[in-house]
Amino acid sequence: MRGLLRRTVVLVAFLGLVATACGTGSTPAASQPAATAAAPAATSAAASAAASKAPAVVSDKKITIGASASLTWLPLRVAVDRGFFKEAGLTNVGFTLIDSAPNAASALAAGELEFAGLAFERAVLATIGGKPVQCVVSIQDTPPSSIIVPAKSDIKPGDWAALKGKTIGVVQGGWAEIVPKYFLTKAGIDLNDVKFTSTPNTAAQIAAIKSGQVDAVSGIEPSQRQAIFEGSAKMFFDLEDPAVLKQSWPSPFQATCLQVKADYAKANPAVMKAIQQGVARALKEIRANPTIAIDFAAKESPNTNRAIFEQSVKALLNTWSQDGALTEAAIANVSKLLTDYKILTKSLPYADVVFTGK
Repeated sequence: MRGLLRRTVVLVAFLGLVATACGTGSTPAASQPAATAAAPAATSAAASAAASKAPAVVSDKKITIGASASLTWLPLRVAVDRGFFKEAGLTNVGFTLIDSAPNAASALAAGELEFAGLAFERAVLATIGGKPVQCVVSIQDTPPSSIIVPAKSDIKPGDWAALKGKTIGVVQGGWAEIVPKYFLTKAGIDLNDVKFTSTPNTAAQIAAIKSGQVDAVSGIEPSQRQAIFEGSAKMFFDLEDPAVLKQSWPSPFQATCLQVKADYAKANPAVMKAIQQGVARALKEIRANPTIAIDFAAKESPNTNRAIFEQSVKALLNTWSQDGALTEAAIANVSKLLTDYKILTKSLPYADVVFTGK
Protein backbone atom coordinates (compact mmCIF):
# COMPACT_ATOMS: atom_id res chain seq x y z
CA MET A 1 0.00 0.00 0.00
CA ARG A 2 1.85 3.07 -1.26
CA GLY A 3 2.73 5.77 1.24
CA LEU A 4 1.54 3.85 4.27
CA LEU A 5 3.40 2.86 7.40
CA ARG A 6 1.96 -0.57 7.83
CA ARG A 7 1.54 -0.84 11.56
CA THR A 8 -1.94 -2.25 11.55
CA VAL A 9 -4.02 -3.28 14.48
CA VAL A 10 -6.84 -5.61 13.50
CA LEU A 11 -9.67 -6.69 15.70
CA VAL A 12 -11.23 -10.06 14.97
CA ALA A 13 -14.24 -11.15 17.02
CA PHE A 14 -14.34 -14.58 18.58
CA LEU A 15 -17.45 -15.96 20.26
CA GLY A 16 -17.12 -19.00 22.50
CA LEU A 17 -19.28 -20.77 25.00
CA VAL A 18 -17.97 -23.17 27.64
CA ALA A 19 -20.46 -24.94 29.86
CA THR A 20 -19.25 -26.87 32.89
CA ALA A 21 -21.47 -28.73 35.29
CA CYS A 22 -20.61 -30.53 38.52
CA GLY A 23 -22.63 -31.98 41.41
CA THR A 24 -22.17 -33.66 44.80
CA GLY A 25 -24.08 -36.18 46.87
CA SER A 26 -26.03 -39.25 45.83
CA THR A 27 -28.96 -39.13 43.49
CA PRO A 28 -31.75 -41.71 43.48
CA ALA A 29 -31.58 -43.96 40.47
CA ALA A 30 -35.09 -42.99 39.47
CA SER A 31 -34.11 -39.37 39.17
CA GLN A 32 -31.09 -40.03 36.94
CA PRO A 33 -32.92 -39.89 33.59
CA ALA A 34 -34.60 -36.62 34.55
CA ALA A 35 -31.26 -35.03 35.49
CA THR A 36 -29.69 -36.27 32.27
CA ALA A 37 -32.58 -34.95 30.24
CA ALA A 38 -32.38 -31.57 31.97
CA ALA A 39 -28.72 -30.99 31.09
CA PRO A 40 -29.24 -30.28 27.38
CA ALA A 41 -32.08 -27.90 28.23
CA ALA A 42 -29.89 -26.02 30.70
CA THR A 43 -27.05 -25.88 28.20
CA SER A 44 -29.42 -24.64 25.52
CA ALA A 45 -30.73 -21.92 27.84
CA ALA A 46 -27.17 -20.79 28.63
CA ALA A 47 -26.33 -20.71 24.94
CA SER A 48 -29.42 -18.63 24.20
CA ALA A 49 -28.55 -16.19 26.96
CA ALA A 50 -25.00 -15.83 25.65
CA ALA A 51 -26.23 -15.35 22.10
CA SER A 52 -28.65 -12.65 23.22
CA LYS A 53 -25.74 -10.70 24.73
CA ALA A 54 -23.56 -10.98 21.63
CA PRO A 55 -23.80 -8.00 19.25
CA ALA A 56 -25.57 -8.56 15.97
CA VAL A 57 -23.02 -8.75 13.16
CA VAL A 58 -23.38 -5.80 10.80
CA SER A 59 -20.36 -6.73 8.69
CA ASP A 60 -17.54 -9.24 8.93
CA LYS A 61 -15.66 -7.78 5.95
CA LYS A 62 -12.27 -6.25 6.58
CA ILE A 63 -12.50 -2.51 7.20
CA THR A 64 -9.37 -0.38 7.43
CA ILE A 65 -9.20 3.03 9.06
CA GLY A 66 -6.11 5.12 8.33
CA ALA A 67 -4.74 8.32 9.83
CA SER A 68 -1.48 9.96 10.76
CA ALA A 69 0.36 9.34 14.02
CA SER A 70 -1.00 12.61 15.46
CA LEU A 71 -2.68 12.11 18.82
CA THR A 72 -5.68 13.83 17.22
CA TRP A 73 -6.81 10.38 16.12
CA LEU A 74 -6.58 8.64 19.50
CA PRO A 75 -10.39 8.17 19.69
CA LEU A 76 -10.24 6.08 16.50
CA ARG A 77 -7.39 3.96 17.78
CA VAL A 78 -9.00 3.50 21.18
CA ALA A 79 -12.24 2.41 19.49
CA VAL A 80 -10.32 -0.31 17.64
CA ASP A 81 -8.16 -1.32 20.59
CA ARG A 82 -11.02 -1.63 23.07
CA GLY A 83 -13.43 -3.43 20.76
CA PHE A 84 -16.03 -0.66 20.44
CA PHE A 85 -16.49 -1.30 16.71
CA LYS A 86 -16.93 -5.00 17.41
CA GLU A 87 -19.61 -4.18 19.97
CA ALA A 88 -21.33 -2.12 17.28
CA GLY A 89 -21.36 -5.16 14.97
CA LEU A 90 -18.19 -4.72 12.89
CA THR A 91 -16.06 -7.77 13.52
CA ASN A 92 -12.98 -7.00 11.42
CA VAL A 93 -11.85 -3.39 11.83
CA GLY A 94 -8.19 -2.38 11.78
CA PHE A 95 -6.21 0.81 12.06
CA THR A 96 -3.24 1.69 9.83
CA LEU A 97 -0.78 4.48 10.51
CA ILE A 98 -0.16 6.83 7.58
CA ASP A 99 2.96 8.98 7.50
CA SER A 100 1.06 12.21 6.79
CA ALA A 101 -2.45 13.60 6.31
CA PRO A 102 -1.95 14.25 2.57
CA ASN A 103 -0.99 10.60 2.10
CA ALA A 104 -4.03 9.50 4.10
CA ALA A 105 -6.25 11.51 1.75
CA SER A 106 -4.53 9.94 -1.25
CA ALA A 107 -4.94 6.43 0.17
CA LEU A 108 -8.65 7.03 0.73
CA ALA A 109 -9.08 8.32 -2.81
CA ALA A 110 -7.23 5.28 -4.18
CA GLY A 111 -9.47 2.85 -2.30
CA GLU A 112 -6.60 1.60 -0.13
CA LEU A 113 -8.62 2.53 2.97
CA GLU A 114 -12.33 2.41 3.73
CA PHE A 115 -12.05 5.37 6.15
CA ALA A 116 -9.51 8.11 6.85
CA GLY A 117 -9.19 10.61 9.67
CA LEU A 118 -8.76 14.02 8.03
CA ALA A 119 -9.48 17.72 8.37
CA PHE A 120 -12.99 18.67 7.22
CA GLU A 121 -11.90 20.75 4.22
CA ARG A 122 -10.25 17.74 2.58
CA ALA A 123 -13.72 16.19 2.13
CA VAL A 124 -14.92 19.40 0.50
CA LEU A 125 -11.89 19.68 -1.77
CA ALA A 126 -12.20 16.04 -2.86
CA THR A 127 -15.93 16.47 -3.56
CA ILE A 128 -15.38 19.69 -5.52
CA GLY A 129 -12.66 17.87 -7.45
CA GLY A 130 -15.14 15.25 -8.65
CA LYS A 131 -14.28 12.49 -6.17
CA PRO A 132 -17.07 12.79 -3.59
CA VAL A 133 -16.08 12.20 0.03
CA GLN A 134 -18.28 12.53 3.11
CA CYS A 135 -17.71 13.00 6.83
CA VAL A 136 -19.21 10.14 8.84
CA VAL A 137 -18.56 11.22 12.42
CA SER A 138 -16.88 14.20 14.05
CA ILE A 139 -13.57 13.74 15.81
CA GLN A 140 -12.87 17.37 16.71
CA ASP A 141 -15.22 20.31 16.89
CA THR A 142 -12.33 22.79 17.02
CA PRO A 143 -8.89 22.79 15.37
CA PRO A 144 -6.17 20.89 17.23
CA SER A 145 -3.72 23.65 16.46
CA SER A 146 -1.03 25.50 18.36
CA ILE A 147 2.05 27.31 17.13
CA ILE A 148 5.48 27.10 18.72
CA VAL A 149 8.71 29.03 18.19
CA PRO A 150 12.27 28.08 19.17
CA ALA A 151 12.95 28.45 22.89
CA LYS A 152 15.55 31.18 22.27
CA SER A 153 13.41 33.13 19.79
CA ASP A 154 12.77 36.79 20.52
CA ILE A 155 9.29 36.51 18.95
CA LYS A 156 6.71 37.31 21.62
CA PRO A 157 3.56 35.21 22.10
CA GLY A 158 0.73 36.32 19.85
CA ASP A 159 2.80 38.88 17.93
CA TRP A 160 1.68 37.93 14.44
CA ALA A 161 3.41 40.92 12.86
CA ALA A 162 6.73 39.47 14.04
CA LEU A 163 6.21 36.52 11.69
CA LYS A 164 6.47 38.74 8.61
CA GLY A 165 9.44 37.52 6.58
CA LYS A 166 9.71 34.34 8.69
CA THR A 167 9.44 30.66 7.80
CA ILE A 168 6.64 28.60 9.31
CA GLY A 169 6.48 24.81 9.19
CA VAL A 170 3.00 23.44 8.46
CA VAL A 171 1.15 20.28 7.56
CA GLN A 172 -0.01 21.23 4.11
CA GLY A 173 -3.74 21.28 3.50
CA GLY A 174 -4.85 20.86 7.11
CA TRP A 175 -5.60 23.03 10.14
CA ALA A 176 -1.90 23.34 10.90
CA GLU A 177 -1.66 25.37 7.68
CA ILE A 178 -5.07 27.04 7.78
CA VAL A 179 -4.82 28.42 11.34
CA PRO A 180 -1.64 30.47 10.94
CA LYS A 181 -2.79 31.78 7.55
CA TYR A 182 -6.14 32.74 9.05
CA PHE A 183 -4.61 34.76 11.88
CA LEU A 184 -1.85 36.26 9.74
CA THR A 185 -4.50 37.51 7.33
CA LYS A 186 -6.57 38.94 10.20
CA ALA A 187 -3.45 40.75 11.41
CA GLY A 188 -3.05 42.35 7.99
CA ILE A 189 0.02 40.33 6.98
CA ASP A 190 0.32 39.53 3.27
CA LEU A 191 0.82 35.77 3.05
CA ASN A 192 3.36 36.35 0.29
CA ASP A 193 5.56 37.90 2.98
CA VAL A 194 5.69 34.64 4.93
CA LYS A 195 7.34 31.43 3.78
CA PHE A 196 5.49 28.18 4.48
CA THR A 197 7.41 24.93 4.37
CA SER A 198 6.18 21.36 4.73
CA THR A 199 6.71 19.65 8.08
CA PRO A 200 4.25 16.80 7.54
CA ASN A 201 4.55 14.85 10.78
CA THR A 202 5.63 15.04 14.41
CA ALA A 203 9.22 14.00 13.77
CA ALA A 204 9.66 16.59 11.01
CA GLN A 205 8.14 19.35 13.13
CA ILE A 206 10.39 18.72 16.12
CA ALA A 207 13.47 18.36 13.93
CA ALA A 208 12.71 21.65 12.14
CA ILE A 209 12.43 23.56 15.41
CA LYS A 210 15.57 22.01 16.90
CA SER A 211 17.67 22.62 13.79
CA GLY A 212 16.56 26.22 13.29
CA GLN A 213 15.19 25.34 9.86
CA VAL A 214 12.02 27.28 10.70
CA ASP A 215 11.09 30.29 12.81
CA ALA A 216 7.83 28.69 13.94
CA VAL A 217 5.90 25.44 13.59
CA SER A 218 2.16 25.09 13.42
CA GLY A 219 2.08 21.60 14.83
CA ILE A 220 0.00 18.56 15.50
CA GLU A 221 -0.02 16.83 18.87
CA PRO A 222 2.23 15.73 20.40
CA SER A 223 4.91 17.72 18.53
CA GLN A 224 4.15 21.05 20.25
CA ARG A 225 4.02 19.68 23.79
CA GLN A 226 7.01 17.42 23.20
CA ALA A 227 9.21 20.26 21.87
CA ILE A 228 8.22 22.46 24.81
CA PHE A 229 8.71 19.62 27.32
CA GLU A 230 12.18 18.92 25.93
CA GLY A 231 13.13 22.60 26.12
CA SER A 232 13.57 23.29 22.41
CA ALA A 233 10.44 25.43 21.96
CA LYS A 234 7.96 27.75 23.64
CA MET A 235 4.33 28.48 22.92
CA PHE A 236 3.49 31.30 20.49
CA PHE A 237 -0.25 30.74 20.05
CA ASP A 238 -2.43 27.99 21.47
CA LEU A 239 -5.86 27.50 19.94
CA GLU A 240 -6.27 24.44 22.15
CA ASP A 241 -6.55 26.79 25.12
CA PRO A 242 -10.32 27.24 25.80
CA ALA A 243 -9.90 30.95 26.64
CA VAL A 244 -8.05 31.66 23.39
CA LEU A 245 -10.51 29.54 21.44
CA LYS A 246 -13.51 31.39 22.86
CA GLN A 247 -12.05 34.77 21.96
CA SER A 248 -10.70 33.85 18.54
CA TRP A 249 -12.79 31.22 16.80
CA PRO A 250 -16.38 30.77 15.59
CA SER A 251 -18.67 28.35 17.40
CA PRO A 252 -20.13 25.82 16.75
CA PHE A 253 -17.49 24.48 14.41
CA GLN A 254 -16.26 21.36 12.66
CA ALA A 255 -12.51 20.69 12.41
CA THR A 256 -11.74 17.01 11.81
CA CYS A 257 -13.82 13.97 11.01
CA LEU A 258 -13.66 10.38 9.87
CA GLN A 259 -14.13 10.43 6.10
CA VAL A 260 -15.34 7.90 3.56
CA LYS A 261 -15.88 7.84 -0.18
CA ALA A 262 -19.50 8.78 -0.87
CA ASP A 263 -20.25 5.72 -3.00
CA TYR A 264 -19.02 3.38 -0.23
CA ALA A 265 -21.18 5.21 2.33
CA LYS A 266 -24.26 4.97 0.13
CA ALA A 267 -23.74 1.24 -0.40
CA ASN A 268 -23.10 0.51 3.31
CA PRO A 269 -25.41 2.63 5.50
CA ALA A 270 -25.45 0.08 8.33
CA VAL A 271 -21.66 0.12 8.44
CA MET A 272 -21.72 3.92 8.65
CA LYS A 273 -24.03 3.83 11.65
CA ALA A 274 -21.88 1.19 13.38
CA ILE A 275 -18.77 3.31 12.79
CA GLN A 276 -20.57 6.30 14.30
CA GLN A 277 -21.52 4.23 17.34
CA GLY A 278 -17.98 2.96 17.86
CA VAL A 279 -16.39 6.41 17.64
CA ALA A 280 -19.05 8.02 19.84
CA ARG A 281 -18.41 5.35 22.45
CA ALA A 282 -14.66 6.02 22.37
CA LEU A 283 -15.19 9.79 22.72
CA LYS A 284 -17.48 9.22 25.69
CA GLU A 285 -15.11 6.80 27.41
CA ILE A 286 -12.08 9.07 26.92
CA ARG A 287 -13.93 12.05 28.36
CA ALA A 288 -14.96 10.02 31.38
CA ASN A 289 -11.45 8.64 31.83
CA PRO A 290 -8.67 10.38 29.84
CA THR A 291 -6.17 7.85 31.16
CA ILE A 292 -7.54 5.44 28.54
CA ALA A 293 -6.09 7.61 25.78
CA ILE A 294 -2.88 8.37 27.68
CA ASP A 295 -2.26 4.67 28.38
CA PHE A 296 -2.76 3.77 24.74
CA ALA A 297 -0.36 6.46 23.51
CA ALA A 298 2.24 5.48 26.09
CA LYS A 299 1.95 1.82 25.14
CA GLU A 300 2.43 2.61 21.47
CA SER A 301 5.44 4.89 22.11
CA PRO A 302 7.17 3.51 25.22
CA ASN A 303 10.32 5.58 24.66
CA THR A 304 8.42 8.87 24.92
CA ASN A 305 7.99 10.45 28.34
CA ARG A 306 4.46 9.77 29.54
CA ALA A 307 4.12 13.38 30.76
CA ILE A 308 4.10 14.52 27.12
CA PHE A 309 1.06 12.38 26.40
CA GLU A 310 -0.65 13.61 29.56
CA GLN A 311 -0.19 17.22 28.46
CA SER A 312 -1.26 16.51 24.87
CA VAL A 313 -4.41 14.63 25.86
CA LYS A 314 -5.33 17.40 28.32
CA ALA A 315 -5.11 19.90 25.45
CA LEU A 316 -6.96 17.65 23.01
CA LEU A 317 -9.87 17.19 25.40
CA ASN A 318 -10.68 20.82 24.60
CA THR A 319 -11.01 19.95 20.92
CA TRP A 320 -12.51 16.45 20.77
CA SER A 321 -16.19 16.18 19.95
CA GLN A 322 -18.62 15.46 22.76
CA ASP A 323 -20.56 12.82 20.85
CA GLY A 324 -19.37 12.70 17.23
CA ALA A 325 -22.32 14.72 15.93
CA LEU A 326 -21.93 16.69 12.69
CA THR A 327 -24.40 19.57 12.96
CA GLU A 328 -25.56 21.78 10.12
CA ALA A 329 -24.67 24.90 12.11
CA ALA A 330 -21.09 23.69 12.61
CA ILE A 331 -20.72 22.79 8.93
CA ALA A 332 -22.09 26.19 7.92
CA ASN A 333 -19.55 27.99 10.13
CA VAL A 334 -16.53 26.06 8.89
CA SER A 335 -17.66 26.45 5.30
CA LYS A 336 -18.01 30.21 5.74
CA LEU A 337 -14.58 30.54 7.30
CA LEU A 338 -12.90 28.48 4.59
CA THR A 339 -14.57 30.39 1.77
CA ASP A 340 -14.08 33.84 3.38
CA TYR A 341 -10.35 33.18 3.51
CA LYS A 342 -10.32 31.66 0.03
CA ILE A 343 -9.15 28.25 1.23
CA LEU A 344 -12.21 26.91 -0.59
CA THR A 345 -13.74 28.47 -3.66
CA LYS A 346 -17.26 27.57 -2.61
CA SER A 347 -19.22 25.87 0.14
CA LEU A 348 -21.24 22.75 -0.50
CA PRO A 349 -24.66 21.62 0.75
CA TYR A 350 -24.57 19.78 4.06
CA ALA A 351 -25.73 16.49 2.52
CA ASP A 352 -22.91 16.59 -0.04
CA VAL A 353 -20.17 16.46 2.58
CA VAL A 354 -21.86 14.69 5.52
CA PHE A 355 -23.31 11.19 5.57
CA THR A 356 -26.99 11.58 6.35
CA GLY A 357 -28.17 8.07 5.60
CA LYS A 358 -30.10 9.18 2.54
